[in-house]
Amino acid sequence: MKQSHRSLLFPYFCSLFVVVVFVGFIYTAQAYAKLSINLSVEGEIHNTPETFTGKATAYFSGGGILTLTTNQGVTCQGEYINTDDNQGNGTVVCEDGRLGSFNFVASGFSGNGEGLIDTKPFAFRIGK
Repeated sequence: MKQSHRSLLFPYFCSLFVVVVFVGFIYTAQAYAKLSINLSVEGEIHNTPETFTGKATAYFSGGGILTLTTNQGVTCQGEYINTDDNQGNGTVVCEDGRLGSFNFVASGFSGNGEGLIDTKPFAFRIGK
C-alpha cells in the first residue's frame, strides 16, 4: 500500500517542531539570564576622606556586578551573589590593589551594605 505524501512528512515536521521549541527555550533562558537593572550606589570608607559612587547591576536571574569609583579616581569592581531573596554578599578588587568584601540587605530597588576594603570598614547605600 502506498503512503500518502502527508504521512511521509509527518515525522519530519514533528522533528522540526521539537527543534524549534528547544531552541526557543534555550534562547528564552539566555535572554532571561541577561535581563538586568542598574541601581545607583554611594558610600564612604570610614575614618578616611574617601567616598565613592557607582552602580550595582542586578541580574533578574540572581547576583550581579558592583562597580565603584572613589573620589580619588580609583575604580573597584566585583561580583555578588544573593544568599536569599533580599540579602547577599560579594567581593571587589580595586585597580590600586586593594581587595574588599561586603554584605548587603535590599528591599525592592534600594538597600544598604557594609564591608571591608583592605582593613578599613566601608558602608554603602543602593538605589534612592
